[in-house]
Amino acid sequence: MIEAIAHETYWQQWEESVAAGNGEVIYSKDGFDCIGKCKHHYSQDYFWEIQLRPGFWLEFIDDKIHRSLSLLTEHDESMPLVSKFYLSGHHQVLTPNVKGVQREYEEKIGKSYLFFLPDIQEIEQFSAHQHLQMVRICFDLSYLRSLGTDSNTLPGELQQFFENKPLTRFHCSTGALSLAMQAALRQTIDCPYQGITKRIFLESKALELLTLQLHQWTQQHNQSTDSRLHADDVERLYHAREILMRDIQNPPSLMELARQVGTNDYKLKHGFRRLFGTTVFGYLQTCRMERAKQLLAERQLSIAAIAHTVGYASQSRFCHAFKQRYGMTPIACRKAS
Repeated sequence: MIEAIAHETYWQQWEESVAAGNGEVIYSKDGFDCIGKCKHHYSQDYFWEIQLRPGFWLEFIDDKIHRSLSLLTEHDESMPLVSKFYLSGHHQVLTPNVKGVQREYEEKIGKSYLFFLPDIQEIEQFSAHQHLQMVRICFDLSYLRSLGTDSNTLPGELQQFFENKPLTRFHCSTGALSLAMQAALRQTIDCPYQGITKRIFLESKALELLTLQLHQWTQQHNQSTDSRLHADDVERLYHAREILMRDIQNPPSLMELARQVGTNDYKLKHGFRRLFGTTVFGYLQTCRMERAKQLLAERQLSIAAIAHTVGYASQSRFCHAFKQRYGMTPIACRKAS
């Protein structure tokens, strides 16, 4: 096991590398953010931190790790609630002697996490030769409590923040990144706006991501008391998803899709939402938009041809749907790619 270095030692080396000309930190580029990049002993790092409101901020981390690192970190008692979305890479965390938290757990690509870990010491282990990308959203208790007091629909771990009770630590995985989460994360990272418009857009995306995460987590809690999907039903649902991915230009109707996979429309609708966290139409729409974005970047087809390829009879309807999804027109997306 690699000897752990203190968090303060790590950042001292980071600052020394910046001072030596191997990076830079830019404050308030848009009046409310901080951007930093640095190449040092362990990795080549990039971070982007955006203050959205007092006690509510967003971070994007993009690190290329070339040397294994074991980092000793201390969280003080002001540690916020953190929502994390892993886009690439992984790392292990050791939390010995922390009540209510596993002694060792892993955070990895394609998963989201929610945790509240104030006043603890942990060891984070990062392996070499990996690309680490994640989005973090942080909430101070004062901001959370400003949202209201009706928390009965939330899991118990979160209800504590809205009630006059002693706070307890927790760390949990809230499941795989849904297609809606993936789309919102990409829109956040590729934000096309500047200034106050950028801040408004990013705040809306941060709240959307939290909403999707809490909805998914609440569903997981509810499903723990429900009967599980039968293995045959799960197989049919995955088959249905494959058909949608394959036939985005001319997809079958809901009734026809159910017939093709050997079930009925009721079981298809409810099973699809339980298994994939979205409706059949919502999944189809996401597939169409992701395919359209890919075709725009390839620059081989016209906008009209792309609209037809992903199943739209009308170019104007396609452009409207694309702008709703990504916050920009297809033409603007093509210019930015």
